[in-house]
Amino acid sequence: MIGGDGVFKRPREKIFEAYIGDNKEKLFKIAYVYLKNKDDAMDVIHESIVKAYNKLGNVKDLDNIDSWFIRLMINTAIDYIRKNSRTVLLEDKDMEVLINKSKVQGDGFNLLIENLNEELRLIIILKYFHGYKIREISEILNLKESQVKNKIHKALKLLRKEFQEE
Repeated sequence: MIGGDGVFKRPREKIFEAYIGDNKEKLFKIAYVYLKNKDDAMDVIHESIVKAYNKLGNVKDLDNIDSWFIRLMINTAIDYIRKNSRTVLLEDKDMEVLINKSKVQGDGFNLLIENLNEELRLIIILKYFHGYKIREISEILNLKESQVKNKIHKALKLLRKEFQEE
């Protein structure tokens, strides 16, 4: 098949392009968790797409493209933060950007989740807003499954405590 720029596209590229097209909103939300700035999140997504496209030939199993790309994007976001040597605080009042189509309604929960640290917030978002399994989260974040379970438990405990104080 010939792409829009006249380049022949192989099946890997088609799969990758379909993945990006189908997941752009989710990818933006995850990048935004790290960068807390729309423009920076878009920069990291674009940089990640270029990196991933160049590494597609090295990927053995495209069945795990989701966890592979998210891990690459998270690493790119961390590098971006280091390179720009600024601290990214996750205190945005506009949490709807992160949980636009969430299962939970209302600003109260948004304010509660805002108080979690970056890692706990990301795990909660991946688990409860994007429906990832513990195994998938462990692959994405490069943690053991037991660590993910412990962090989910810790986050839920903190959220319950915050909720009861409200």
